[in-house]
Amino acid sequence: MTHTSVSRTDYSKIADYYDKVRPPPANTWISKIIEHGEINEDSVVLDVGCGTGRFPLSILSSKKALIYSLEPSINMLRKAAAKDRSKQVSWVRGDGQNLPFRNNIFNCIYMTMVIHHIENKKMALKEIHRTLKKGGNCVIMTTSHYRIRKHLLLCNFPGLTAIDLRRFPSLPTLKKTMTKTGFKNVHYHVVQTNEKIQTEEFLERVRNKYISTLTLLSQDKFARGLKVFERRIREKCGKYVTRPIGFDFVIGKK
Repeated sequence: MTHTSVSRTDYSKIADYYDKVRPPPANTWISKIIEHGEINEDSVVLDVGCGTGRFPLSILSSKKALIYSLEPSINMLRKAAAKDRSKQVSWVRGDGQNLPFRNNIFNCIYMTMVIHHIENKKMALKEIHRTLKKGGNCVIMTTSHYRIRKHLLLCNFPGLTAIDLRRFPSLPTLKKTMTKTGFKNVHYHVVQTNEKIQTEEFLERVRNKYISTLTLLSQDKFARGLKVFERRIREKCGKYVTRPIGFDFVIGKK
């Protein structure tokens, strides 16, 4: 996995409406992070790229672990901290390529749909390995190139598939890099659930650019793509959009 330039989403511009257009994390995703991360009440956990805190707060509600949450966008971090009524999560501003923590302190480090935002992925994985305790688990929730090519939204907006194929590392490449970094028993598998949502609600998410890739299009390209997408989805799906949602979990142990 080489050090390549990635198209960057400016989350400072979307922090105010981020939670309104993103559905809450499915229980399936939360339970899989807990399972693969072997998270329990005695665990020290780090979320890399926590956004507005949706995942760490959901995990905390299931497991009263000690959770640190790292996020580079101060606006997203403020949103996260404001939702933390328990004040039990440590919210830290920082970069996944240079973790502001000492060696060997975490039992689990996870990231959810973040790896494609990181420019130097190899460095980020080295930092995760450095700060994990021996026997600790790295859990990366991402998506495969196969799923990118089949994505309902990406396929209908010209240029989006190509953008995400550049941003997301392939699963074999990610596995190989983790193994070279020192992780053991690296493996990956898909976890899938189904979503049924009113078509107009789904289109409202799209209009508000609920996936980061949409923010990388020019406003003109987005408007033209949206017009076509709205027509196609209404014709194809009718009142409801029913679709499988799958993510790939890549897991390694220090």
